Amino acid sequence: MKNVTIGDTLANREAATLARYYAIREGETEYSYGASPADALANLEKRDNLAQLKLADDLSEEIAFLALGAGEHLREVSSPRDLDKFGGYMGVISEVVRCAPLLAKRSRQMPDDFCGVWLYDITERFGREWSEALLEGNPSSPEEFLEYVIADELNKWT
Repeated sequence: MKNVTIGDTLANREAATLARYYAIREGETEYSYGASPADALANLEKRDNLAQLKLADDLSEEIAFLALGAGEHLREVSSPRDLDKFGGYMGVISEVVRCAPLLAKRSRQMPDDFCGVWLYDITERFGREWSEALLEGNPSSPEEFLEYVIADELNKWT
């Protein structure tokens, strides 16, 4: 989590008349404002939450199919202790879902003549097999693993 700076707008910022305080995350350029330090921080959190929702909406299909694949594998896990290092079932799902932007970007790079259905054949399979690799403790990079899945699926269609 990035540090947040909260300060008095009268010192060095021009803002709306009711906004006396600003909040900004370390390394970012967008400020949020409020009548009190708590309001400025709350407005910063609101803005961040809206940005996360937009990301989730843009990647909703990838997230859903990654979670489906990972959940399928996790139902087969013999011991819940295998999940402890990830913080349990949801931790593994979260780790797999973090790959959604990678899969979305890569799907846009695929040629139009791909014979499979990306979400079923690639995304869901990636979620299942990536969760397995994570639990076994020997994953390659997600990018390399995705390329392996794509190559294997393309071989099935040729």
